[in-house]
Amino acid sequence: MKLLKKYANRRIYDTDASQFVKLSEIRQMVLERVAFRVVDEKSGKDLTRGVLMQIITDLESEGHESLLTNRVLEELIRFFDDKLVSMMSPYLEQQILQSLAIQDELRGQFAKAFAQPYLSPDQNIKQMVEQYEAFTKALAGQAPLAPNQTDEKGSED
Repeated sequence: MKLLKKYANRRIYDTDASQFVKLSEIRQMVLERVAFRVVDEKSGKDLTRGVLMQIITDLESEGHESLLTNRVLEELIRFFDDKLVSMMSPYLEQQILQSLAIQDELRGQFAKAFAQPYLSPDQNIKQMVEQYEAFTKALAGQAPLAPNQTDEKGSED
């Protein structure tokens, strides 16, 4: 895990590369899935969350669309006063990770669909919908039916 130290002058130092880094470089680390931790240079306090929040704020100020709407932020603030807050954090993380898994699957399906020129657009769409339905059933804990397999009622899924 890469260790980054934040100094009182707000500069962040990459101890592995022996150089100061900008938030844009830390964002690139996130995109490349590089594990890192940001700590206060003097106290050793973990500042990673604050740096990540700053990156999100900067992206929004640059014109990127916000994932965290005002409504979502308001609800998150309300959770801090709720006794169930300790249960919500893992639940929210799980929901976001499932959403990302679905996005990755859809990207893969789109890539596969457009890499198969021998299928008509209607066949591509039908195949993608079938695969997406099977994927979401698997996420929901339902065993998907095999292609052309019928359920107990004799109807196809």
